[in-house]
Amino acid sequence: MKKLLLTLFFTISILASAQELPTEPAKGFAFPIGTKFTIKLHPTDSTNFDFSIIEFEPFQEVIDSWEKSKLFKEKGLDGTIEFYFCLGTHGKTEEEKQKNMKVLLLMKNRTKYALSYKSDIQTVEDREFKETSNVGTFPNAQGTEIWPYMIQQIGLHDFAIMKQ
Repeated sequence: MKKLLLTLFFTISILASAQELPTEPAKGFAFPIGTKFTIKLHPTDSTNFDFSIIEFEPFQEVIDSWEKSKLFKEKGLDGTIEFYFCLGTHGKTEEEKQKNMKVLLLMKNRTKYALSYKSDIQTVEDREFKETSNVGTFPNAQGTEIWPYMIQQIGLHDFAIMKQ
């Protein structure tokens, strides 16, 4: 039942985000593969955050996994985190590139906080969201999460200041 409610929440959230930006702050949203989006954090207490989506657009490029830092502008809006949820690869030949294809969640944290968050993925096989691990995100740093299998959507939720 919990997974059904979580899936329903994420589906409604992404549909709502497609209509009008910025979205109302919420605990979490789901994003489909092939998107670029920016979230803005909204504190709910001294350690936890809701977030709103302030930018959302399709991103269908397959990026070079070793040259991903060029995606992010040097300057950005304070208090936000920029994401690319896309495919990435590397190699010299098409065969190498196909072999090295991965799903990437790239992020640039433009906040002053080291943040933990929860992430749930929806794969082609399962069709339901399942929790996956992540390393969090650090102030003014870029981060990368990588999966060797296809993911349809990722749900991000429960952003909080990382416990030391």
